[in-house]
Amino acid sequence: MIRDDVGMGSESESHATSTPPDGPPWPPEFLADLHAGLYPDDPELLGRVYADPDAVLYLEKLEQVADELRRLGRSLRGED
Repeated sequence: MIRDDVGMGSESESHATSTPPDGPPWPPEFLADLHAGLYPDDPELLGRVYADPDAVLYLEKLEQVADELRRLGRSLRGED
């Protein structure tokens, strides 16, 4: 089922405008925002996130999806 109440939202609605959560566990929305570069590079925060094996696995899965989307985009443009 596709929800029509979910969207990109404005920057002011972004999760990243709030203080990062205290984790672990890390909310998936936070990890997606972190992966998208919406949080500044904070060595303390990144250290806490990357110390959590579940967060690392989630971020790796996000990167796999991003890689596949880039590959598909190149293929559709005839660049592969």
